[in-house]
Amino acid sequence: MDKLLDGLSLIIPAYNEADTVYRTASEAARVLEELGLEHEIILVDDGSDDDTPLEIERAARNFESITPVLLPENQGKGNALKRGFQASGKELVCFLDADLDLHPSQVNNLLHWMKDNDADIVIGSKRHPDSQLKYPLIRKFYSTVYYLLIWLLFRLPIKDTQTGIKLFRREVLTRAFPRIVSKKYALDLELMVVAHNMGYRISEAPINLSFQREYGRIKWFDIRWIIVDTMAIFYRLYFLRYYNSPLKPVVPEEPRISIVIPTREVDPMVEECLRKCHELNYSNFDIKLIPDSKATVEPAPSGSAVIPSGPVGPAAKRNMGAAASDAEVIAFIDSDAWPDFNWLKNVVPYFEDETVAAVGGPAVTPADDSRRRQVSGMVYSASMVSGSTTYRYTSHALREVDDCPTCNLLVRRSDFEAVGGFGEEFWPGEDTVLCLKLTRELGKKILYVPNVTVYHHRRAVFRPHMKQVYSYAMHRGFFVRKFPETSRRLQYFVPSLFVLALVAGLVAAFFNQVALFAYLSVLSLYVLLTALSSIKSLDVLTNLLVFPGIIITHITYGIGFLRGLLARRMKEQ
Repeated sequence: MDKLLDGLSLIIPAYNEADTVYRTASEAARVLEELGLEHEIILVDDGSDDDTPLEIERAARNFESITPVLLPENQGKGNALKRGFQASGKELVCFLDADLDLHPSQVNNLLHWMKDNDADIVIGSKRHPDSQLKYPLIRKFYSTVYYLLIWLLFRLPIKDTQTGIKLFRREVLTRAFPRIVSKKYALDLELMVVAHNMGYRISEAPINLSFQREYGRIKWFDIRWIIVDTMAIFYRLYFLRYYNSPLKPVVPEEPRISIVIPTREVDPMVEECLRKCHELNYSNFDIKLIPDSKATVEPAPSGSAVIPSGPVGPAAKRNMGAAASDAEVIAFIDSDAWPDFNWLKNVVPYFEDETVAAVGGPAVTPADDSRRRQVSGMVYSASMVSGSTTYRYTSHALREVDDCPTCNLLVRRSDFEAVGGFGEEFWPGEDTVLCLKLTRELGKKILYVPNVTVYHHRRAVFRPHMKQVYSYAMHRGFFVRKFPETSRRLQYFVPSLFVLALVAGLVAAFFNQVALFAYLSVLSLYVLLTALSSIKSLDVLTNLLVFPGIIITHITYGIGFLRGLLARRMKEQ
């Protein structure tokens, strides 16, 4: 057989497919064995709550070519495919749904189609004229509507992105996956958008689709999120230019990294952070957990330690963690956050540049957080709130920055020590001072890299959110005089100017009708712009909470900033 057809990794993601996954796996093993292909089959369980993991393990026992990947939590098909790819190793990679709508024998057709059309990607297409389809009318309707939406938004040279069988040259996924944000509903589309943007050749092949379920699993809730994810891809492509980021490929070397987690006590969020750290796709790291007092935690990688600090601030805790490490890189993360599976793997290539002292990335609100926590994250990500720093809360294009929060900050240890670590007299704000020293005293760079991601639980709106905003604002106002290089910027003054104008305009409106008209006109424009910025979801209640959240954040930050600006000193915390 042609060399092109040698070496195939077949990745089959499954979620609650206990009734079909074993049959799919056994049929796939039989077909690939008959074809004489050098192959492996990666069965990925996406945190199922039925017997799917047991069926996958049974298949792995009975077929030597099958490798099981059992994920502890359901995070979506997109994440399952990524994890399956990371467990694979062949030059060609095929994705196949586990529900037997598409029989594994069709893999052979895609292999020959790739060879005959010299394609980098071959996707099964329901809209190919030679496809044979047997599935419900309602699904045909959904497919047609979605195709029209995709055509209008992206003008891709293909007619179907969602069919569950696709074949890739490994290079495509190696380059594309680091840019993929979607974990659930829109990974297929995002892969096609990224691959097309990179110039890879995509070809559509006919399929034979025989629907196994009467209506399928897609519900209205899923459709809503498919639309949201699709529009998010559109926004990243055309507005953020995110997919044009020159992300570096993963390097085989894994320098030692210490993860430092400051906390008062070991609560459920800390346990979640530790669990996610243990699962990281990286072999050469340790964890330094710094609670106030002694704590017992699960066994951790070699070199890890629990270091009781007493009742000191986070900056002092972080310094203690760094001092206990001999790693090349110190990775700082908050105790109410947890890292993406590839957090460390994705950051390592950037430290090959000796002029880079630190790397940070987005701190994204977890998708399963409560509505009020989600709203807090949406408020922070609104351009009317964070201005030019919205990249801290969502994935934007790679860039050089001079201020990066410690909830997601990785620093070269030698540079960290050269500037004396964190200043312990400030919290929050110790990260601003550290970054200022790295960039101004050492003359080094700090990079924002979009796929160096953590997931950060927000303070719920309204009161906890306001308390955090007020604290941030006071320190930023104080820093305007103490550290003007990175704090004396117009966007930090805007909320205070807004508060002053709100009060002054209200007073003037009592004495002058023209002033009243001008005041109401400007206020109406502000309300309109805020309402437009509040559209962050298809959920009406969520948007209704984001709207006052933005207004309250402006007022709270404005007052806190003024207080910090006028303060002689900040209370040590």
